[in-house]
Amino acid sequence: MTADLAEIADQRAAFAALAGALLLSEPGPRTAPFVERVPELAALADAATGVDYERIFLRAVVPYESVFRSDEAERGGVVASRVADHLDDIGFDEHRTGRWRVAGPDHLGLELRAYAYLVGLEASAWRNGRPDEAARYVESQRRLLGDHLAWWAQVALDALVGPAGGSAYAALVDEVEQFLVEEIDRLRPVPLLDTSQLDEVPSIGRLGPRRLARHLLSPARSGMWLGLAEIGDAARNLGFPWRPMDGRQNLVPLVAAAVDAREIGQLVQPWVGLARETAARAAHRAATQPGAEVVWQSTAMRAGVTLELLERLQHEDLRADDDHELVIRVSGSGAARAVDELRAAGYDVEIVDGS
Repeated sequence: MTADLAEIADQRAAFAALAGALLLSEPGPRTAPFVERVPELAALADAATGVDYERIFLRAVVPYESVFRSDEAERGGVVASRVADHLDDIGFDEHRTGRWRVAGPDHLGLELRAYAYLVGLEASAWRNGRPDEAARYVESQRRLLGDHLAWWAQVALDALVGPAGGSAYAALVDEVEQFLVEEIDRLRPVPLLDTSQLDEVPSIGRLGPRRLARHLLSPARSGMWLGLAEIGDAARNLGFPWRPMDGRQNLVPLVAAAVDAREIGQLVQPWVGLARETAARAAHRAATQPGAEVVWQSTAMRAGVTLELLERLQHEDLRADDDHELVIRVSGSGAARAVDELRAAGYDVEIVDGS
């Protein structure tokens, strides 16, 4: 029995480690032999896929937890620090060694490899006849899912489906999605999930163009991923200039231009369907993924709020002077706490580079 459990854990760890490596960098001589052993991923042995890797993971969707779970949808900050602390606590060190050229510890590839590390320790414990130790590592896996991966990884993978479509990476996105669904079903992290997040419905209030753009750019606020393709299509439909190389943050001046031209309703009209589809998909997952229904209920609720907002904008105008921004510079060791307290008091806080 323990031998079977060890073999299953070995297989799970091997896939998570390989998938994490493929998300962290394009295949090279070291990864090709491992990729070729997985028929679904064999196409990624071709070094030419490096072009697709850059387009998908460095431009279209940067798969960092902080991008998907922070209000500002930017890499780093408190979210990344919490991930780093968690990885340190479990003894995983690849985010410290410089092995991978990524911008933070909260990259999806690193979180998957940390998960693989824990599953590998579980396998070793089963193999050496230490069931109590194996159970502790299983609980550590549940904690990593419940604190991090279950909250954002599938949302990021949904965002990657479009950009990866038609490339060899489409299979990787699908395989990682299926793996996470199986792991969440296997370990049921829902008792560990913070249900208080269900009460944190984004406060929209009176929106100006900048605040609207920030809401739409942040999956933590809007419940959906507004990608470069969706932004570019909406801009071109109205004849507004659009440069994809500027990235998603170019949505801010785009929304401002639409407000000035009194065409905000036309700009956001294509995104109504996206919000509706996202809310429906999340509601379906809440009903079919009992290990993480809290996550999908939260996502469905946020996407529903965004849907109502976008539908309202079909009939209402925004004014450029409705943002009413107050700039406060906060620095020092208590800056992160000050940001949390301002947000708890109902303020929209944007973290900017202080240089």
